[in-house]
Amino acid sequence: MSFRLAGRSTMLLRRASGLRIVCHAGTLWVSEYRQPEDSVLHAGEAITVDSDRDVVLSGLPDAQVALIQVAGAP
Repeated sequence: MSFRLAGRSTMLLRRASGLRIVCHAGTLWVSEYRQPEDSVLHAGEAITVDSDRDVVLSGLPDAQVALIQVAGAP
């Protein structure tokens, strides 16, 4: 799934284990529930969520994002 996340918009991903979050354009803020550090992804960067926690995404100011379920993940 690919979409544009506008600035000041947020998206909640519930139980995001095994989800690869890719920033294709812009800047994306990623906050994982109960983790002390947030991540900021720039165009071309990605992370894979390795826990079953909720994740909040926000465009800074906006971002083109892809969500990819990693093979073998629940």
